[in-house]
Amino acid sequence: MTGRTDLRRKPERAVDDRDAIHDVLDEGLMAHVGLVAGTGDQAHPVVIPMLYARDGERLILHGSPASRLLRTAKGGVDVCVTVTLLDALVLARSGLHHSMNYRSIVIMGRATEVIDHAEKVAALDRLVEHTIPGRTSQVRAAHDIEVTGTTV
Repeated sequence: MTGRTDLRRKPERAVDDRDAIHDVLDEGLMAHVGLVAGTGDQAHPVVIPMLYARDGERLILHGSPASRLLRTAKGGVDVCVTVTLLDALVLARSGLHHSMNYRSIVIMGRATEVIDHAEKVAALDRLVEHTIPGRTSQVRAAHDIEVTGTTV
């Protein structure tokens, strides 16, 4: 954890163990990816749900080259990625005290685009395997035009 990610409310709940962080990332399927798009008076926050995969210390995201989020992210801006696993709803006698038990990860960093074709194919395969283990052996390999037409 860094000063940017230190918990201010109930910091005793924070976990900075890499294995625990990896466990949440490996169990989750959907990340919410946020950044500030635009500049000056046109700057505005954007948060998009996306499939992802973990590859060591990297997160793999993919999408259309026309995606505003991916076009902006590959420009070197700060991004924030969250993954949340809802473990249970906590019900109370008062509706105001309802809560939930969850595990979540907040990652702040900068995105970089994968350019190398072989690395891109490997990253996309990793994404498919994270989403549905064993699926890459059940589907055809991506055509070069599909790989070229995808931002990773």
